[in-house]
Amino acid sequence: MRGRTAAGVVGLLAGASAWRARGVPFSPVSGGARIGAEFVAHRGLADPSAPAIAGEMDDMAAYAREGFDPGRVAGDVRRFYERTAEYEMLLRARWHRPFRTGAALASPITSRVAQLNLPGPGDEDWRRLESRFVALDPVIDPRDGARAWIRTDGGGDAVFVALYASHESDGERFVNIAAPLPGGNLSTVLRVDHLGAGDATGVELTTRAAGDPGLYWVVPPVGFALPADQRFHVWPTDGSVAAPDVGDPTGGDAVALATHEMWLCGAQFLTVEYAIRRA
Repeated sequence: MRGRTAAGVVGLLAGASAWRARGVPFSPVSGGARIGAEFVAHRGLADPSAPAIAGEMDDMAAYAREGFDPGRVAGDVRRFYERTAEYEMLLRARWHRPFRTGAALASPITSRVAQLNLPGPGDEDWRRLESRFVALDPVIDPRDGARAWIRTDGGGDAVFVALYASHESDGERFVNIAAPLPGGNLSTVLRVDHLGAGDATGVELTTRAAGDPGLYWVVPPVGFALPADQRFHVWPTDGSVAAPDVGDPTGGDAVALATHEMWLCGAQFLTVEYAIRRA
């Protein structure tokens, strides 16, 4: 009886999670045992006829809505999103307690899979990332403007391999990201907002918003909402935006700084800090 009850509870939770994800246009791309920097090439996902892509998004103007005016975003921040490949990124990861042990156990796995391959707990040195973008075949991934952003370390090993796109729902456009993993993909839907006030703001991208935003485990075509959140803050270094105290390892060359924060069941487990400078 207990087994049936437990199975019933699990079934109800899975059903509710899938219901929460209904209607979100997820990437149909799944990962295998290894992702790596050549994932797009090995899977034949690229669109060789597409023009070259230089940024996470083509034009931030596509995200304009009441409450978000891309014209107010600081020039260096907006340009970073639209011309990402023209910038160099440095990162360091900070794992929070009580998740440090789990992160240490997961580190050899993410290294072997070559995806979400961040430094483990205790390693808070700054690492340099190299970026390249590849347009995806719209027949394979029909999401709006789908492209791969492949980030590698100095040795050419993959750190993040993510498939970026966008979608519109109820008149609002959201960032739509899929990170291929064995058996499926981890998808994130983010709302774009201002960070700070005035005419030279930073940008916040967050899952903590009404509607589609959230984190999802996707076994195409079905998605399941996860009890997790993430948020990106990106701000210019000229002091026009009040921001967290993030060190600049570039000696003053950075034109923008950023944080990427993640929560699981309401508890923060990771903060990734970025310094961004012209390449």
